[in-house]
Amino acid sequence: MASLQKILILRPRFLGDLILATGLVEVIHQNNPQAEVWFLTESGYAEALEHHPGIAGVITLDAQRKNNPFYLLGFYRELRKKKFEGVLDLFGNPRTAQISFLSGAPVRVGFGGRGRSWAYSLLAKPSSDPLPSGRRPVTEAYLDQLRALGLSIKKPYKTSLVVSEDEKSHVKKLFERAGVKTGQKVAVLSPGASWPAKRWFLERFLEMGFRLKKEGFRPLFIFGPKETDLVKDVEGQMDKDWMLINQPNIRGLMAFIEAADVLVANDSGPMHVGPAVGTPTLGIFGPGEPEIWFPYANGHQAAYAEVGCSHCGLDQCPLMACMDHLSAQELTRRAVKMAKNH
Repeated sequence: MASLQKILILRPRFLGDLILATGLVEVIHQNNPQAEVWFLTESGYAEALEHHPGIAGVITLDAQRKNNPFYLLGFYRELRKKKFEGVLDLFGNPRTAQISFLSGAPVRVGFGGRGRSWAYSLLAKPSSDPLPSGRRPVTEAYLDQLRALGLSIKKPYKTSLVVSEDEKSHVKKLFERAGVKTGQKVAVLSPGASWPAKRWFLERFLEMGFRLKKEGFRPLFIFGPKETDLVKDVEGQMDKDWMLINQPNIRGLMAFIEAADVLVANDSGPMHVGPAVGTPTLGIFGPGEPEIWFPYANGHQAAYAEVGCSHCGLDQCPLMACMDHLSAQELTRRAVKMAKNH
């Protein structure tokens, strides 16, 4: 099975999870350089995979019509025309189990349990013990699907995204217009996250901006489309020399982070962009666990404080003790050092 020539990876959402899945491409090609590796993802995330030389194609699932039977009829007809030999279902929900089964691929790999085993021809068994929280690193779970195919695994696990030369040139011009001096370092700060408990205190991000400016950096704050309240708070307190980008698309987000010298981000999608485009990344963790969600080394670091209630996984927290242990002074020191060593 290690000789499968056309493989489809299912990871419909979310951005961070999709980026983490790109590490499988290199592992597959290490085992079979001629293999075609495709991805299936929802249309809102597909652009992240553009220009990737190791990805043969991307199939998009229209999130707005995924319950429309007429749309699905055409979707499955086109999917079966691709004649995939193998499917890896990294998401493992009822819809992706159905997609796996109806793809027509003879080899279908998924995770056991939850009444979905019927959809797969192979089940990925855990290859290691769980962490104290009862969970396992997400990339190890992904790799278990390749192990089920009999592929050999080489580490370290490396994710990848590609920013085009035109995109790099565009950002360079924008930096020049913003007055970024030749040789001046840029630090991208991403204060948002999907859940409140994952957000380091905004006032500490702001303090970090001032500290980075004293170190000669140009801070660039980036916000997504659901973070309008954060934007207003920053705009009311930001320094005149800071830059702010509101609601960039995924390609724009990738290009700005790739152009920076360091990224400081909460546990979120943008945090995973940094390592994938080669920018030193300081990922901030509260209720999440870096052992699960931060498989990065070689110049990337996780900021995490172990406290009595760690590993809670809460979406909202009245205490935020773990975040309170992370000071702007210490994170600035780490970010500056990371940028200088890059």
